[in-house]
Amino acid sequence: MREDQKVHGTDSLAQAAIPTVLVGLYNNLQTEESASKILDGDSVNWLTTIFGNKTDSVIDKIAAYAKTAPSSVKQEAEHIANEAVRVVRQQISDHHNFTAIQAFVKENRTDTLKYLPAALQIGDLVNNNNIDDRTNKMEGPVSNFMHKLEKTFNSNE
Repeated sequence: MREDQKVHGTDSLAQAAIPTVLVGLYNNLQTEESASKILDGDSVNWLTTIFGNKTDSVIDKIAAYAKTAPSSVKQEAEHIANEAVRVVRQQISDHHNFTAIQAFVKENRTDTLKYLPAALQIGDLVNNNNIDDRTNKMEGPVSNFMHKLEKTFNSNE
């Protein structure tokens, strides 16, 4: 282990990995095909299901942020992904009601983005520039109004 690496289980690893996995999961729930794969599919490697060919890049970014070995990140992030899929499946009662799935994502995405470290630049990796938008981290009357507008314009209703 390098001198600048931390041991497995550090706070910065969880701080980066949990919101990253959740944002990736929510990003996948935005299309019916991907949502079906997540909510009804079976996987032994949810991290790859969520991030596809970007998985290694996501792991490397989290490892650099947490100053932890990529192997430790991969193990922890896979555990987080398994739990996240399990919880999301429990929270969305009708896996075939895409409107309910979108409502769930809309309700939880903004809160998750507040905790996603901007330094990770995950939006670039998952081709969603809205993720890295710094206004997601802002709170207060003006930014709350802006978030409300964002939700209105991003909804399919």
